[in-house]
Amino acid sequence: MALDEAATRSYQEAVDHLRRHHALVVGKELLEKVTTLVGRCWIAEDEAEVERFKQTHQWPAAEVAEVEKCVVFADGVMVHTDDAWHEARVGTVVSSDRQSRQHKSSTVRLGSLEEFELELQRKAWQMGYGQSVLRAFVADGSHWLWNMASRRFPGAVEVLDYWHLSEHVAACAAAWFGEGAAEAEQWRKNVCGHLWEGRPEEAFTAVEALRSRSPGRRQAKHELITYLSNNRRRLDYVRYRSLGLPCGSGEVEAQCKTLVQARCKQAGMRWSRSGVESLLRVRAAIKDGSFEHRLHRAESRLTYWRCKYERRAA
Repeated sequence: MALDEAATRSYQEAVDHLRRHHALVVGKELLEKVTTLVGRCWIAEDEAEVERFKQTHQWPAAEVAEVEKCVVFADGVMVHTDDAWHEARVGTVVSSDRQSRQHKSSTVRLGSLEEFELELQRKAWQMGYGQSVLRAFVADGSHWLWNMASRRFPGAVEVLDYWHLSEHVAACAAAWFGEGAAEAEQWRKNVCGHLWEGRPEEAFTAVEALRSRSPGRRQAKHELITYLSNNRRRLDYVRYRSLGLPCGSGEVEAQCKTLVQARCKQAGMRWSRSGVESLLRVRAAIKDGSFEHRLHRAESRLTYWRCKYERRAA
C-alpha cells in the first residue's frame, strides 16, 4: 500500500494520505528509501537479464503467449535530475493475442541510449515480440528512434506518427500562407489528405509546386521535403490501417505524460537519476499490472538488496 501511494503521489502527500485514510504512520524518508530500494532491485534484475542476453544472445521465454501482433513505441521526455534537465527515454510495448486480448507494458530509462535500447528490446521479447506474427515500430521523426528500430527491431513495419507528420506540414503551410490563414489550412489538409489516402507522390508534388524567393519560405519547404524524403518508407498509412496498426504514437506519448510527467514534474521537484529511475520502475510495474506478482516473487531478493543498500549508505 505504501509503495502504491509513493508511486502515485509526492512522498509527502503519500505520507499524509496513508495516515489520514489508512491509519498507517510512516516517515517520508523511510517511504522514499523503501521505494528506491524496490525500484533498484527490479532494475538490477532487468539488467541481469540484459547481461545474460549479451552472453547467450537469447532472451527468456515470453510472458505473453500466442501473440498475433506486437507494436513497439518509443519517445523521450525531459526530467530535472542532478540539477539539470535530462531526457528520460520511454518505451511502450502493446501485444494482442489470438483472443484479441491486449497486453501493455512500459519502461523508462535515464542512462545511455544503449541501456534503453536493450531494455526496450528485453521488454518487447517479454511481451511476445519474438513469436508475434505482425511486428511494428511506431515513432515520430527523430533519427535516434529509427536508428534504434533498425538495430533492435529489424523486420518490424516502421510507422511514422501521422500527427507528428501533420505538425510538420502545418509548420510549412504557416510559413508560406501565414499563421491561421484559411489558405494555409486548406493546403495542409490537401497535403495530409494525399498522405493519409496513400498518394505520397501527389503530396510531394504539392510541396514541390511551392515557389518563392523568400529565404524563410524556401527553408520551410526544404525542411518539409527533407522530412518527407527521410521517412518515405514509413508513410503507407492505407496499408497500416488495413493491418490494424496504429498510425500514431499516442500510446507512448500518453506514458510520457501519465507515467513520468504526472509524478515527476510537479512544482519544486528535484531528483537524482537513481531516485527517479527507481521510482518510475515501481510506477511502471503498478501501471502495467505486474506489481503484485513481482513484489511477492522477489521478497528474498529484496532482503539481499536491503542489506546491500544499507552497506552502501554506511
